[in-house]
Amino acid sequence: MTPVDENKLSQFLRNLLKDAGEAVSGQVQLRVHDGSLFNVALQTVVQENGDYVLHVREESLADEYAISHELLHICAKKHIPSFVRVIEPNLISVIGTKLQGYLEHNWILAEQKRRGLKIDELQLFPDLESEVGAEEEGLEKNINRILTINNLLRTFPAVLTKHKTFVEENCPRSLAISQRIMAHFPAKEIYSNYEARKAIVSAIKEWNKIFQENGFNSINLSQTLSVTPVFSANQLQRQANANLGLASYAIINNKSKTANHILYTLNDDQCCMVFAMDNDGLNMLRNYMKKMTLEEFLRKAKISYLLRLV
Repeated sequence: MTPVDENKLSQFLRNLLKDAGEAVSGQVQLRVHDGSLFNVALQTVVQENGDYVLHVREESLADEYAISHELLHICAKKHIPSFVRVIEPNLISVIGTKLQGYLEHNWILAEQKRRGLKIDELQLFPDLESEVGAEEEGLEKNINRILTINNLLRTFPAVLTKHKTFVEENCPRSLAISQRIMAHFPAKEIYSNYEARKAIVSAIKEWNKIFQENGFNSINLSQTLSVTPVFSANQLQRQANANLGLASYAIINNKSKTANHILYTLNDDQCCMVFAMDNDGLNMLRNYMKKMTLEEFLRKAKISYLLRLV
């Protein structure tokens, strides 16, 4: 993987690369890849030491839109916290990643334009109708279609408007599902911590309803996606078990014959931590939750959280 000669980048991208490096504790690097490791033009990898490496195909070095989009995902960390943590790489993790993306993409697009990048949104989706196609029978066959429409509803409504007739005629059920999910995200560029988490948790509950309506009763995103909790100063001083619940052996992995427990926020039943522990450890944990304030418990358990400021 060859490091990119920054002199070959536009001033626009050089400025963004510098800002991305200042937004995180590690370094941010661009490297040229030949396709042997990734089958996409751009791929961001977070290394164990905290460095970010954006792998770019040689022919994509001139794509200011795509590279700036990836770099601004890094810059977004200064403005938009990471809420969703995926547990296993599967369909659920894809949905979780997209939920986090809905918080970031409007800011990213606006920031690209603020920095002077000329963007023709309609040209970003030249083959949209071929990509979306006609919906099929069964929810599982339409997930990617729904996720594409979600993105258009959230960040590129003008594109959806242009293709409105096609989508309404060929994907009516997928469009209706997307409208249900994205109704939980107000049309804002930046949310408060409380607003962002509320939008994500509400969308997760909507996904749960959709899965259940389609016969997937065993899927519960409220347990299999971990969402960073947001607490007020008053909540932090209350007893831990007044705010958090413990569900032991909540996630069973039949393939590996293992089980994980979850901690969840009592007000909305949303998982905020997944962990493995023996029964003695669970009893100790329950004891801590009874005796400690929420703030003390979060610190001892090393659970990250965000503060509700308003």
